[in-house]
Amino acid sequence: MSDIQRFEQLKKTIEFDPTNFQARREYAMMCSDMGFLEVAIKNFYELSLVFSEDSNLYFNMGICFEKLKEFKLALQMYKKAVQINPDEADFVYNLALCYDALNMNEDAIITFKKSICLEQTDSNSFFCLGCCYMKEGDFEKAKKCFERSILLNPDDYYAHFHLANIFHKNKDYTQAIKEYRKVLELSPDYSWAYFNMGQIFYEKEDYDNSILMLNMTIEKNKKDIEAYKLLSELYIKTNDIEMADETLDNMKEETGESGDYYYLKSQISKMQNDKEGYIENLELSIENEDTLTFNKTSVLKELKNER
Repeated sequence: MSDIQRFEQLKKTIEFDPTNFQARREYAMMCSDMGFLEVAIKNFYELSLVFSEDSNLYFNMGICFEKLKEFKLALQMYKKAVQINPDEADFVYNLALCYDALNMNEDAIITFKKSICLEQTDSNSFFCLGCCYMKEGDFEKAKKCFERSILLNPDDYYAHFHLANIFHKNKDYTQAIKEYRKVLELSPDYSWAYFNMGQIFYEKEDYDNSILMLNMTIEKNKKDIEAYKLLSELYIKTNDIEMADETLDNMKEETGESGDYYYLKSQISKMQNDKEGYIENLELSIENEDTLTFNKTSVLKELKNER
């Protein structure tokens, strides 16, 4: 019997006998798995009226509400599940995730710690706790969490990536690059690792390697506007006007016109002593100020000095 056939069979069974709780439970689970979340919630709720101390019913309602992005309702359900069964690690972990989704960072940290106490080999809890500490700006605690997560699951490239970011922030470039390369070993198409290495080489004034990494970023993600911007700035900095112009043309083709595009074009015009083009592009960058990430006041001052 296929899943669809079983689904229809359960639906008819419940219609014929609404008190067949075993069928209703299975039907609710299938609804949840198949994306019929409101129907799943309705059936889990009806079951909870009969089995009020069944923690799994509240947990499954929480999952459905979470999938619907109704995090406050999910939180209520997870709290109820944990209240009934406080030693179930999955319940506590999902509760912590919900706190995190609602930006209740202090509660999330406390609850992830409880999850770890219940399941000390769960790399995900250490990873999520590390992310919470990152939000708090406590990078040393975050670093320890990511290292523990990697110890438990060496193939978690997200943990390697976040650990690399901390090394990068601390200007420990050697360790940062080592971790970013590990990310790419585990996930070769993870473009952010290339981009961040491009930033490191830029900061180290190793422009050749920076250009290489930024081109790899764009190869993996042709919509990465920040990579185009930094790459074009690098070409401008190294007086490679032809490549700067080509990079900006590619940026425009892939991501559309923007204030940043016109501002960088203005810098090329300036280097070419094209005053008319310089002023025109500065004006266009201001006209597109909603997509201008360069300092608007500085751009206006630059424009005023040329008029």
